[in-house]
Amino acid sequence: MTATGRYVHRRGIHCETACQCALLAAAGHTVDEEVVFGLDAGFGFSFFPANGNAPDIAVGKQAIMPLRAARLMGVEVTLHTPKSAAGLAGLLESAPAVMARVDLGLLPYWGLDGRSSFGGYFVNVVRPLGTDAFEVSDPAFDDPVSVTAAELQAARTSRDSPPLNPEGKVYVFGAPRRTPRLDLVGPVAVRNLCREILRPGSRNLGFPGMKLLATTAPSWPQSKHGEVEDVDLAGQVVRTDALARQLLHLGRQIESFGTGGGLFRPMIGRYLTQLAGSTGDARYADAAEQFHESGRLWSTLGSALLAAGATATARADLKTLVDAVAGTARSAMDIEKRALTALTTL
Repeated sequence: MTATGRYVHRRGIHCETACQCALLAAAGHTVDEEVVFGLDAGFGFSFFPANGNAPDIAVGKQAIMPLRAARLMGVEVTLHTPKSAAGLAGLLESAPAVMARVDLGLLPYWGLDGRSSFGGYFVNVVRPLGTDAFEVSDPAFDDPVSVTAAELQAARTSRDSPPLNPEGKVYVFGAPRRTPRLDLVGPVAVRNLCREILRPGSRNLGFPGMKLLATTAPSWPQSKHGEVEDVDLAGQVVRTDALARQLLHLGRQIESFGTGGGLFRPMIGRYLTQLAGSTGDARYADAAEQFHESGRLWSTLGSALLAAGATATARADLKTLVDAVAGTARSAMDIEKRALTALTTL
């Protein structure tokens, strides 16, 4: 909506949540990112093994746009599937911005050239720039960026990486009808969270997903072999070992892309700390500390993987990092299981 200029770009921790917060702020409602993240109850874990040398994908949550936070705040969200740049521009005539799910690897300003894909990334599309480009608000960057209409359409409809969004779904947010009382709605979100992680109904999600990562990682030295093309941390195209690429991508997923445990665990910890203050129940604070502890484990692993990816690392050392991946997954699972099991009794 170019006439009002109500939308203000802002950085955030988690793309999906930060985009929602920016849209809520445009409607006059300021809410902490960790509160929206907690109320959405999409936190958890997902692991998707890939075929052959392609990197397996680990994600620190397990629901894409559940919209639980929006419902708890009384926000009407409408889903659209514009098939063209004109259709997307038409939505922006009456909305301050449109939230779109994209393949991060196809956003040109990330410099990945499609060699590293993740289909669960979100941006806000703010306004058309002429007839063949859009201004995009990406919470990982300090300022809005310009993306051509063709590039944005390719990112919105990519089939290169799960989770897929072939219909090109986008979301338009209305104004909140009420401010949620955290002491009332927060425990509801925690119950949803416990159920989805402890009993997800899929071997790729929640604790079964963590276990799958722990049992799959030791096979990487055999399944991820040979020389492959990749993009390094500086955005340069390089030839590298397939195992090194797998570990670098996992490090990015944990820390750099906002999809891993090292970022999400502290966020859910801060949410539970706020909930402890709102309800007066210290048991939420106890669980918060356990998630902070898990987050430290994931962050230590992510930092080690990114450091190894920045230099030429011997394959024997890469195998040591593989052992660290499996060990971290098991240790984090034990900590988080204790936290969630305790929360189920509240």
